[in-house]
Amino acid sequence: MHIFLTNDDGYEAPGIVAMAKKLATLGRVTVIAPDKGRSSCSSSLSLQTYLRLWYKESYGENITVLACSGTTADCAKLALCHWLKSDMPDLIVSGINNGYNTGSDCIYSGTVGGALEGIFAGIPSIALSAETTKEEAFLEKASDFALDVVKRYFIEKNYRGILNLNMPKPAEHLSFAQLKVKRLGLQHYDNAIREMRDPSGHLGFWLSGKALSCEDPETDVYWAHRGYPTLTPITWDQTDAGKMDEAMKIVPEAEASRVNGD
Repeated sequence: MHIFLTNDDGYEAPGIVAMAKKLATLGRVTVIAPDKGRSSCSSSLSLQTYLRLWYKESYGENITVLACSGTTADCAKLALCHWLKSDMPDLIVSGINNGYNTGSDCIYSGTVGGALEGIFAGIPSIALSAETTKEEAFLEKASDFALDVVKRYFIEKNYRGILNLNMPKPAEHLSFAQLKVKRLGLQHYDNAIREMRDPSGHLGFWLSGKALSCEDPETDVYWAHRGYPTLTPITWDQTDAGKMDEAMKIVPEAEASRVNGD
């Protein structure tokens, strides 16, 4: 089995190193990841920009590591359309990200963006995120659970879609018995934009904020904020199917209004 691994925290981030070592028990792992953190880069591409790609020291046996000067999506494009074109992976894994990628945050997530690149090559993919990757003991358990999910879905059941997995603390909830398969929810923030001034008195802003829970138990946001791992099947298609009929009806109404001179 050949697995392509990327992330948006950079090739040296604890989450990608830990996950690479676990995935290497399943087969060959090729890591192509940003040379530094690219959080919230979504699916952005570095068009008309010179991109560098170079080898780095391996994390261990069966693991090849390369750093790229671009975004997560750049890394995936380079891998799937060029570097691995004659040695295509069987699976794409993006993460483990330091911090959740639940609900509407998936719009901004480079981790999710990396996994979504699988759609262009017909390769199953999974985005992995944990509440933190900075605590070694928790990361060990989170990467173990992520490996279990990978084996269950993609090897045992031959799942062919794209998944988004979030792993909160406490670690004792990281099991299939506790896993919640839910749709994405709206992830609101408190004090998302902070106004401040630099030492010279110039006005500036800081984007951060406290992530708020929601009250809809059918969403991943609800359960992640209550300490349960969540799994969501995702896709690239942002079509609002529920609004298609309404949008189509407005066209003839507008044309009729134009003809009648309204």
